[in-house]
Amino acid sequence: MTGSNGDRSLAYILLKVDNEILQQVRDEMQQSYKPRDVGQQAGHARTGRALPMELAEVRSAIAALSASYALVGQTPPEPPTFRGRMGAKLVKLVQRLLFWYTPQIVHFQYSALRGFEAMLRVFEAMLRAFEDQVTAAAVATARAGVLERRLEALRLQSLPRIDREITRLRAQQRVQEERMALAIQMRNELPEPSGSAPAQRPWQEDLHKLDALYAALQDEFRGSRQEVKERLSVYLPKLTGAGIGSDSMPILDVGCGRGEWLELLREHQLQAAGVDLNRVALAICQERGLPVAEAEAVAHLQSLPEASLGAVTGFHLIEHLALPQLLDLLDAAWRALKPGGIAIFETPNPNNMFVSSRYFYIDPTHRHPIPTALGKFLAEARGFERVEILELHPWPAEQRVDTSTGGVVAARFNECFYGPQDYAIIGWKA
Repeated sequence: MTGSNGDRSLAYILLKVDNEILQQVRDEMQQSYKPRDVGQQAGHARTGRALPMELAEVRSAIAALSASYALVGQTPPEPPTFRGRMGAKLVKLVQRLLFWYTPQIVHFQYSALRGFEAMLRVFEAMLRAFEDQVTAAAVATARAGVLERRLEALRLQSLPRIDREITRLRAQQRVQEERMALAIQMRNELPEPSGSAPAQRPWQEDLHKLDALYAALQDEFRGSRQEVKERLSVYLPKLTGAGIGSDSMPILDVGCGRGEWLELLREHQLQAAGVDLNRVALAICQERGLPVAEAEAVAHLQSLPEASLGAVTGFHLIEHLALPQLLDLLDAAWRALKPGGIAIFETPNPNNMFVSSRYFYIDPTHRHPIPTALGKFLAEARGFERVEILELHPWPAEQRVDTSTGGVVAARFNECFYGPQDYAIIGWKA
């Protein structure tokens, strides 16, 4: 019994030494490395992304290797049976005999475990980078889609406006080309003057070099035909009330321009004709079938029989004339009118500060504004009676200064800056 107990004590001591040595080996190898725990293994799952099947299999294999690594060199439990105790003693004996080899196995498993863990971390990092790239690509694609839809919406919104502008410019260009062609045609069809006219012809032709430009200027700043006709309709009651516009009381419009007034008179069955020097403007009138002629206003009036007209009208004409020409026009109109006839001359109103300081000079052929008092005085001085000044076209009320708080000052300001923009001199032949 004593010998048996001694062997057992020796075996226990050897086994204890073996276990201590193995633990020391394990501690030394794990000083710089420790396999990731379950929480770390589940770290990928905490991000909300599932681990691919291949990496899950690698993780499972690493877990099995880690469990096996923890059991290397451990003494199995001793069964309670005699046979089991004998087997355990045999295992312990083998364990002591293979002690020199056990640290190598531990080291191998440790190295393999560490290598697999490193490989798995690389794969997981690559996976995360790939998933981040996929996410970034998806976000970029979504943003590109939004931008593309916005650009398409802007394109669809802009196309109709661009098309309308192109159409308008093409139409304007076509009109200008047609007017130029008509002006050239009319110039070519003019008969050769006789007598002393050849010496005057170069100077007269120079007057027409700006016809197309002046017609374009009127198109730009005078307003549309319908707007001009609406503004001129204020004179109709004065004509119809006096029986003017019949065959016996015809109307002559001097400086008829684009013919809006003549067209308005024709629409009301009033007899009228017009004269102008601008061949492009005359071509526009002829296109509309209006009775017009190329002539200078004073010369044409002087060529007519005395007392042959019911009315002489001129809209935005007299501001183009020097004083001698204006007086000649008033005299020629008074001579051509029948008794009871009327003369109407509309001109910009210099009492409006915006007109006298700015809008008047948009037309470079204007000479100077004619104040209302001067216009009335000149008409009366040349023989017209019942001369009146009709102020026209004030600024809209919504553009004026509010007089409810400004009082007299605001009212005076509105009168000077937002008052009537035009006025008419209206005189009768007794």
